[in-house]
Amino acid sequence: MTAPSRAIVPAWDHAAATGARHVLRREHFGALVYDRETCQYVPYDADAAALLLRAPLEARDEAERAFLGALEAEGLVDGGRLAARVVEDRSAPGRLSAPLTVYLGATQGCNLACTHCSSDSGPGPLGALDAALMRRLFRELVDLGCMQVHVSGGEPLLHPALLEALDDAFALGLNVLLTTNGTLVDDALADALAARPFRCLSVSLDGPDTASHDLVRGPGAFGRALAGLTRLAARRPVGVTATYTPALRGRLGDLVRRCEAAGAASLTLRPALPAGRALGRPDLLPSQADFQAATRELDRLQEAASIPLFHPPDVPHEATSALLLERFGCVAGNLVCSVTPTGEVNPCALLGPTFDAGSLRDHTLHDLWAGGAPFRRLRALDGNQQCSSCRHYDHCGGGCRARALAATGDLEAPDAWCSWAPREDAAVVLP
Repeated sequence: MTAPSRAIVPAWDHAAATGARHVLRREHFGALVYDRETCQYVPYDADAAALLLRAPLEARDEAERAFLGALEAEGLVDGGRLAARVVEDRSAPGRLSAPLTVYLGATQGCNLACTHCSSDSGPGPLGALDAALMRRLFRELVDLGCMQVHVSGGEPLLHPALLEALDDAFALGLNVLLTTNGTLVDDALADALAARPFRCLSVSLDGPDTASHDLVRGPGAFGRALAGLTRLAARRPVGVTATYTPALRGRLGDLVRRCEAAGAASLTLRPALPAGRALGRPDLLPSQADFQAATRELDRLQEAASIPLFHPPDVPHEATSALLLERFGCVAGNLVCSVTPTGEVNPCALLGPTFDAGSLRDHTLHDLWAGGAPFRRLRALDGNQQCSSCRHYDHCGGGCRARALAATGDLEAPDAWCSWAPREDAAVVLP
C-alpha cells in the first residue's frame, strides 16, 4: 500500500480559506479525495479507502502505519484522524458518482464574435444563466464532492449578477476558475476580480499583436484585451490562454514575450476545435501536425521563458485522468460535464445541443449525470478495432469524441488527431 503521487498542478492563487482542504467521496473502485490546495483528485483503491474511513483511524500493521504516515505528511491525516470532509455515499458501478469539474457557460452573449468560437457566441441577446439556478448548482456540487467549476461564456463578465453568485461558490469552498476575453476589464472590474479568491483567472490572447489577435477576434480586441490583462496582472496572478490557429503560426516567440511584458503568470496553448462557429471555418482549424509543431516550439521557448508554458500532451490523458477513465471515450460524460447558459446539462459543450440531457430547472445535476440519456450513451460506446489495437489506448481511450464526430459523423470513430502506435499484444490495424 503506497500513497499516490500528489505533484502540484499549475495554480495561480490559493484556495479560499472556507472549509476543509480535503474532500473525500466514495467511488466504485474505492474513493476520490480532492485537494483544494493542489486542485487534484487523488484516487484510492478499496483497501486504502476502507482504511481512511476506519473509526478509529488506527494502523494494524507496518504497511498501514507507513501509508498513514505518508498521508499525514500530505495533510490528509492529522493527529490520528482523517482531515477531510466526507460526502454522502453515491457510488455506483461503472461510473463516477459525480463529475470532477463542471464547465459553466454563464452567458451565451458576448461583446465579440470570434471566428473560431466553439460556442457560436456574439453580440445580441445576453442569454445569462439564472443566478438563483447558479447558486443552487453550487450547493449541489459541494454536496456531491465536485469541487471545481470553470466559468466561461460567451463572455462571462457580461453577466450582471455573476460575481455576486460566485461569492456563494467561494463561501462554499468551491475552486472557481474563470476565462474572459479581457476586453471589459477596467480598473473597477479588475479590483472586484482581484478581491475574490478565484483559483485561476485567465485572459484569452490569440496573438502577440493587433494583426494576429484581431484577425480572429475582431477590430480593436487586442488593445482592450492587453489592457485588461495588464490591469489584472498588476493586482493578482493571471494566466493567458491562446487558441492556436494558422494566424499564430511562427508567432509563438512573440506571444511569449508579450505575455511576459504584460505580467502574465503563465501561457497555455490549445488548438481551435471543430465546434460552434469554427465548424464553418475549417481554415482556422490547425492540423494535428501543425499543432504538434507548435507545441514543440513552445517546449523550446520554455528554456528561456520566465513564465511556465503549457500545452496538451500528444496522447490525451497521458499522465492524468487515465487512472479514472476505464472505458472507450474521453472525459465527456465520464469525468466532466457542461452547463449551458439556459441551464441545460451536457456531457461536453463541444458535442452541441443534441447531447443536452435535460435542464437544471427540472432536474438535479446528479440525476442527469447518473441517468441522462446522452451520458448513458457515451458510457456505453464499444469503440473500434483501431483504437483497441493501439499502445496508447489505456491512456487515450479513443480521444476526443467531439472531434471524431465532427470528422466522421461517427461517435465511435477514432479521434481525427490519432497518435496510433501498435501494441504488442493486439492485432495491428492501421489507421
